[in-house]
Amino acid sequence: MTSPSPSSRSRWSRRSVLAAATAAGAAPLLTEPATAAPRSPGTTPALPARPAAPKVPAGAAAPNVVDPAYELGAPSTARELGDVARLSPSQGRQLRSSPEDAGPSTTAADAEVPFTFRYDPFEIRELPASIKPYHMSEPVSLTDSGTHDEHGVRMALLGGVLYDHPVNQAQYGIQLLESFRLTRSAAYLQRAIKQAQRLVDRRVEHQGGWFYPYPFRHALHRSADIYEPPWYSMMAQGQVLSLFVRLAQAVGSDSFWAQAADATFASFLVPAVAGKPWGVYVKEGLLWLEEYAHHAQIRGDLTYNGHIFSAYGLWDYWTLTRDERAALLLRGAITTARDVHLDIRTRQWRSKYCLTHGNDSGNYHTTHLVQHTVLHAITGDSTFAGIADLYYSDHPPRGVSGTVMFAAGDHVGHQFDENGTVTATKQLNLTKASNAPSGERLKVMRQTGIWYAITAGAFNGYLVRETPGQVYQIGACAQLGYRIPRPATVAVAPVKAYTIDADGRMTSVTTDLRVGQSVTVDVRAVLNGVQHVRLASGDHTGRWVGINDLTLR
Repeated sequence: MTSPSPSSRSRWSRRSVLAAATAAGAAPLLTEPATAAPRSPGTTPALPARPAAPKVPAGAAAPNVVDPAYELGAPSTARELGDVARLSPSQGRQLRSSPEDAGPSTTAADAEVPFTFRYDPFEIRELPASIKPYHMSEPVSLTDSGTHDEHGVRMALLGGVLYDHPVNQAQYGIQLLESFRLTRSAAYLQRAIKQAQRLVDRRVEHQGGWFYPYPFRHALHRSADIYEPPWYSMMAQGQVLSLFVRLAQAVGSDSFWAQAADATFASFLVPAVAGKPWGVYVKEGLLWLEEYAHHAQIRGDLTYNGHIFSAYGLWDYWTLTRDERAALLLRGAITTARDVHLDIRTRQWRSKYCLTHGNDSGNYHTTHLVQHTVLHAITGDSTFAGIADLYYSDHPPRGVSGTVMFAAGDHVGHQFDENGTVTATKQLNLTKASNAPSGERLKVMRQTGIWYAITAGAFNGYLVRETPGQVYQIGACAQLGYRIPRPATVAVAPVKAYTIDADGRMTSVTTDLRVGQSVTVDVRAVLNGVQHVRLASGDHTGRWVGINDLTLR
């Protein structure tokens, strides 16, 4: 296997970065304070009329984008991508990745699981709590602001009717267990058990497996492809499996929840039969965990994020049981994620949501970034860090906002339609450096470069292109945390290592790193408009170096 090609790298020098950063105290461009409206969490539709779309900067969306308000789970945020705990030195050494860990491909035999599929024998690893799938660093509030019934169970309000929603209940239950881990408050554990018990109470048993039905009609991607209830989703199966496993780990591996996990895992061993509960099948030799298993036919969406979320459940179950069938299915699912990543990719744009329809993933592009950093940690295979880099270079993560610095001189703001056609321009000459708030750092359809959506001041409502030293977000932003140390080799010397504060001030030291020397990194980010990576080993651990200075592996 080979890692994807590294992204294009900035030619902006470190000296220029330092010079530009001294403008951080410049006069503001603002004429009035800027405010940011909260974003609504994702929900799943029945078939009511579609509500008005939220206002987004021109060029931030493209035709045929999957609306996260109508999918089974909310997409990941930029904070989830960058908020990765730094491992201890011993953990870092133990979990350090290698460029190619998997051996040659093989085929699963029918005697092991009831499917025949291609897989690579990836190493499957235990992970510390700080980098597990669904890790949280802060507890959720015990005052539940989400849609729930009188029992405190998460629901979906669709067309004025409350429906049980397996993914909502499983995801909320996992969040509550993470909050219990952080606080040891029994109130979180008891509420998590309520979510789990509702899922158990509503289960459908088939061929020895427990399935969790969706009780409402669903228009896939708001299309005429209607899923009639009950229908099933392996994303739900996988996340419910994660919930049950983590409950068993919290209250005892000999508890009822371990039995519930066994019965849920059994659903991954049920062959697809039209009109019956199903979700696992093989397409072109690859194992798929289908998020949208059709209720009457053996077909689905081949949804990328749902497939990987379902695989997390297999990983959780393996950590509890060491079941070789779970490991085999997990390796098959991971092989699929790797082997189709170029089909999911859209060059210089957001990745696709699914293979069946090829829809733009919208905000789920950031979810794909997060998921590949998790697969990197689970397997130790740097291929997945390379895929995350590739997708990151195609399109930045969503939800990155901050203060944008404008150097003295001429600047141009643009407005675009959804196809990337310029609809308006505005020119501005600054006699001294200034700044303005940005609500999003993004790409524009059929336009080059990265753009900032300015939300106040002379360029309010316009997009301006990122230009190192001229127009850039102050400080470190758009972080991509690798979760486990990633190997790299020094490409040029001498290497300068930087620190940066919240105001964008950078300080440097000259290292004694030599060309060809091996190092590790744990985060990639944009510092004052220039790509850097953070050292995870050696005398300068925690400092940043220019991405051009290293070759990532």
